[in-house]
Amino acid sequence: MPRETKDILKDLCSFSLSTADPMDRLPHDCYMILVGRLRSKGHLNKLFEMNESQGITSGGDDDPNQAEYAVLTSEEVESILEHVVLEGSTEQLERQRKSHFVFEDSFNTSVLNMVDTSSSYEKLKRICRIYEIREGVNVDKVMAEHENRVEKSYSHFTEKNLPSDEAKALALSLSFYTGTRSEACNRGASLIARKSNGQVLDKDVEKEINEAAIILYYMVKALSYIPFYWGYVTRACQLTNDELNLYVPGNLITWIQFSSSKKGKKVVDSDAFKYRNTLFKIFSLTGRPIKEFSNFPEEDEVLFLPHSTFLVFNRKVHYEGGGKQVIYMRQVELGLCKWSVLWVDDKIFDEGWENKKHMEYAAVKALDLNVHFIPKSSTESALSFLRSAFGQRLKSKETFRIVTDMNRENEELSQNAGARLIKEIRQMGFRNKCLVFTSSKKDAQRIIERELDSREQQLVAVSTATEDLRDFVNFDQKIIKTQQPNDATHYKKNASLQYTTSKLKRLLKNIINT
Repeated sequence: MPRETKDILKDLCSFSLSTADPMDRLPHDCYMILVGRLRSKGHLNKLFEMNESQGITSGGDDDPNQAEYAVLTSEEVESILEHVVLEGSTEQLERQRKSHFVFEDSFNTSVLNMVDTSSSYEKLKRICRIYEIREGVNVDKVMAEHENRVEKSYSHFTEKNLPSDEAKALALSLSFYTGTRSEACNRGASLIARKSNGQVLDKDVEKEINEAAIILYYMVKALSYIPFYWGYVTRACQLTNDELNLYVPGNLITWIQFSSSKKGKKVVDSDAFKYRNTLFKIFSLTGRPIKEFSNFPEEDEVLFLPHSTFLVFNRKVHYEGGGKQVIYMRQVELGLCKWSVLWVDDKIFDEGWENKKHMEYAAVKALDLNVHFIPKSSTESALSFLRSAFGQRLKSKETFRIVTDMNRENEELSQNAGARLIKEIRQMGFRNKCLVFTSSKKDAQRIIERELDSREQQLVAVSTATEDLRDFVNFDQKIIKTQQPNDATHYKKNASLQYTTSKLKRLLKNIINT
C-alpha cells in the first residue's frame, strides 16, 4: 500500500540538506504518484499480448539487462491508455486529490510566482553557495568549478539571443543540479508541487523552498532551450518492495521531481548506480540531453522535467544481474495540465520531423503557460486518446487545442485525413479549436468545405504560415506574464501590442496577396 501523505511530507520536511551525504536520497515515493491503472483482466491480457507479439530484441551484447521491447518505440502501446482508469475517478479519491494526487501540472507557474523579480546570476551564485556548504567541503573550490563550467557552456544560451547574465544563470543551474546537490532540487520540486495543491508547510520550509525556487526557475527555463530527446534512456534506482509494487504493467506513474537518466540502454558504469536494485528502460519523448552542462559528461545525462508521466509496459527480474528488477516504460503525454495541444501528423515520430522545432519553440516562448503536446501519428491513435478518461476531461476546454496535417500517408484515405479527424472529434462532442497546418491552404480549404458541414467547420482554421502555427500552440499569448524575472513590467506592457502588430502584418499581407 502507498504511504500516507503525512508520512511523505514528514520525510520531505525533515531531510537535512546541510548534513546529508551527497549520495543520500529520500524514499522514492516522495517523488512519484500513481495516476491510473488497468483494472480489467482482459485489457491486461491485451497488454501482455503486445509483449509476446513483439518479443525481446537483443541490445547488441551478452548482458540480458540490455534487452528492449520493440513496441516501446511505437505508439501502439499507447492504445491501452483508452482503458486506463484514473486513480482519482471515484468521489473518495477525488477528495484526496488536493492533498496528495498532483494531477494538474502547475509546476512552472508555481515557480514563477515564487521567483523574486530581482533574481540574477549573482543572486543564484549566492544561493548555490549556501547549498554547497557542508563539513569537509572546500566551497570556494566547488563554486570555482561551477563557474568554470558556466564559462564553457553558457554560449549555448547566448546563441539563442539571451542576455549574458541570464545565460550564465541558466548554465549554472544545470551545473549545480548535476553536481552533488540534485536532491536539493528534487526535494524543492516535490514540496512546491504539493504546496501548489494546498498542502500547508512549516514556515522554515516555506522560506527554504522560496530560495530553491530560484534554482528551479532557471533550471526549467534552461531546459526549455534544449531540444527534446526521442529515444532510449536508462535510470537506476533503489526501490522498496512497496514502491516496486506500484510499477506493474498497465500502471501510469508520474515523477514529480527532476529525474536523471542516461542516454542509451546501459546503466552508468559506477558503483553509485550499478548496484541499485531497479533499472528503468524508458523511451523518452520530452527528456533533455544536458551532457555539455554536466559535472559528469561521461554519463551523457538526459533530464526529465517534473510531472513527466510514464506507462509501465512490462517488468522482469534478471537473476543474472543479482535479481535486478528491470522495468520497461514509455513516456506518455496525457494533457494533465492546464494548457495542452493534441498534435496529429504521420511524420511526428520521425527523427527528422521538421515541425518538432515548433513544439520546442512553444516551451521557450510561453514558459508560464507550460504547454504540453500530445503527439499522435494517425487519426485512430488520436481518437483513441480522446476516448480515454484523459481525453474526455479535455472536451471543449478553451485551454485544449488540436493541430493536424491534412494528408497522412500512413492512412488508407490519405488525402483527407485531417478533415476526417475533425469530423470524428466533432461527432464525439469536442468543440475545441482546430488548426489544419498544411502545405496547400487552397486544397485543404476545399476538402474542409466538402467534408464538413457548417457547424463542424466552426473553430477550424487552415494555414501554411509558421507564425500562425506558433501563435495557435501558444494560445495566442493569452498569458502575458514575464519570461525574465527582472523584466516583468516591460513584458506586460508590450505583449498585447506585439501580438496585435504581428496579426495586423499578416492580415495586410493576405489582403495584398488576394
